[in-house]
Amino acid sequence: TTLKIVGLSQGKASVSLFNILGKQVMTTSFEANGTKEISLPKLATGVYFVKLQTTAGKISKKIILE
Repeated sequence: TTLKIVGLSQGKASVSLFNILGKQVMTTSFEANGTKEISLPKLATGVYFVKLQTTAGKISKKIILE
């Protein structure tokens, strides 16, 4: 129900969540300061991709919701 992101540098950041088909199911922007917890909407179990974009760069990770 919660996505925890650690190790963020100061600055603007945005997180997007995509399902396995590539459809965007959530997006949010925030001011980064080290650690951020984002509550996820009601999602079906399965594989999702998280795309984190900051001023330092961007990264994508795969998560599995059970």
